[in-house]
Amino acid sequence: RFADLARSITVNQKAVQLNHALDLGFEKLREIGAPEKSIIFTDSTVTQDYIARSLAAAGRDEGLVLFNGSNSSPRASEIYRRWIEANKDSDLVTGIASADRRKALVDYFRNKGTIMIAPEAAAEGINLQFCSMVVNYALPWNPQRVEQRIGRAHRFGQKHDVVVVNFSNKGNVAEQRILELLRDKFHLFKGIFGGS
Repeated sequence: RFADLARSITVNQKAVQLNHALDLGFEKLREIGAPEKSIIFTDSTVTQDYIARSLAAAGRDEGLVLFNGSNSSPRASEIYRRWIEANKDSDLVTGIASADRRKALVDYFRNKGTIMIAPEAAAEGINLQFCSMVVNYALPWNPQRVEQRIGRAHRFGQKHDVVVVNFSNKGNVAEQRILELLRDKFHLFKGIFGGS
């Protein structure tokens, strides 16, 4: 019965709403004069690939970059090859392929990209203060991880307010509690510091 139900789903509403959320978020970024750049966080590379296919089908392929633990997709490899060529005589190239691939993808996103899709691998160790929109497509069960994701963009050097979109399942009590904790924490920051 469940397999039949799953096969009967022809439109993934979450993906449709992601496109809608990106439209609204980019509109807000234009209003505040921020660059139209969004990082979309998910929990797995399988979902990352699905989101990329969905966004490409919706006409958002230009400037789309995937960031994950391997960073070895054909597109990532081409970005890396071009980055190595452009920076071959600089001290930016470390010679450590994994570190250089990460740098190449972040530089591409900063200079040419519009949307980066990343699992938790991108929530640690990279600065995206040039990006003003964070989308939590998949909410982790730990609210602190959500804050870490937001912290990739909302950090020293950020020139604009960061737009944050959280997708949650209203039927999932844990996800609703995570959003409640985040809301309470941000209200606490606003009361004490005047803003978050």
